[in-house]
Amino acid sequence: MSESMWIRDVDGASFERDVLEGSRSVPVLVDFWASWCGPCRTLGPILEKLAVEMDGRFQLARIDADRDPELARRHGVRGIPAVKLFVDGEVVDEFTGALPESQVRRFLDQALPGEADKLAGAGRSAEAANAWDRAADLYRQALELDGAHAEALLGMARVALESGDPEGARTALERLKPKDRERVEAKTLIARLAFGVAEADLDVLRARVAESPEDPEARMALGEALVAREQYAEGMDCFLEVVRRDRSHGDDAGRRALLRVFDLLGPGHPLIRSYRQKLSALLFA
Repeated sequence: MSESMWIRDVDGASFERDVLEGSRSVPVLVDFWASWCGPCRTLGPILEKLAVEMDGRFQLARIDADRDPELARRHGVRGIPAVKLFVDGEVVDEFTGALPESQVRRFLDQALPGEADKLAGAGRSAEAANAWDRAADLYRQALELDGAHAEALLGMARVALESGDPEGARTALERLKPKDRERVEAKTLIARLAFGVAEADLDVLRARVAESPEDPEARMALGEALVAREQYAEGMDCFLEVVRRDRSHGDDAGRRALLRVFDLLGPGHPLIRSYRQKLSALLFA
């Protein structure tokens, strides 16, 4: 097998350093192979050729599955050759079996992070450091390369919300492809926009509901203000009451508001299960 600065043999002792940690700097393509495996002997030279040709877009790590069966088992290898692409310590894509060079190229072109991905990743790091202007600039650069880049658009929306620019956030989210709008983070940001900022006076809104308990708009306004202040349970109680009193109001506005809160809280939040049950009890009573 050929040697190159982009090709190395890895075993159980070096896996964490060379693959998990190494992939935080450069994507690592792991090839689980064995000397007796004919398809491995076909695929191996293709991977080596591309590692040299692409000159740093990825590191090829070769693992002899016979010598490290526990390592192969731990990573779900059930047949060889098994190829797994690690980025930031995680498997982001994989395939099993010997593919022709054209298909391996296509796999790499689709799976390896491009320049826009790198810029969006740097933007996320800038956000983590509260460098909001720097993050916005990096996301803009990513979008100049790929106008529909989901991570960059979501990042622009987060930065806009942090900067008090809901219209900027809305514009970024509207540019997402339909499939990307279904992502959990996109739904959360869309829900944050829907509930807006906490400006209304809760005492005034509560008084309005007390004076006009049959007014669904008053109860919806109170619920939205409560959710904006992160008083989720009381806000959802308002929406449930709208559903109970007048399901038809605002084209089922109470139910739709509850679903937006579910998106805002995200899967696994302890309130969601109980409020889904409460909503179902009302809808199917």
